[in-house]
Amino acid sequence: MRIPPHSEPQPDLALPRPRDYGEALPTPEDVLLLVEGADHDQDRKLPIYAKAGIPEVWLLDLERNLLHAFRHPEEGVYTEHRISLPGEGPEPLAFPGVRIAWD
Repeated sequence: MRIPPHSEPQPDLALPRPRDYGEALPTPEDVLLLVEGADHDQDRKLPIYAKAGIPEVWLLDLERNLLHAFRHPEEGVYTEHRISLPGEGPEPLAFPGVRIAWD
């Protein structure tokens, strides 16, 4: 993924809008959901994603076995933070009614 002007973070999982990315990396406008598998990324990458306007980022806290969903970026910060326990199925904003189970 490319975040102008010079950032190319490498999330563990990015779900972009369907299109041909053969010639260019996805941009923040293309990304529907990002998933990071380490809680240390919260301090480093989360502000970058919020400033870029990524609508939703999930961080998997491997130590506590929790899923943190950050949503609705405004002025460089996420205004919503939800925590899910294993077995709970959060719904991505881009796919209402679709629950993604995780353990």
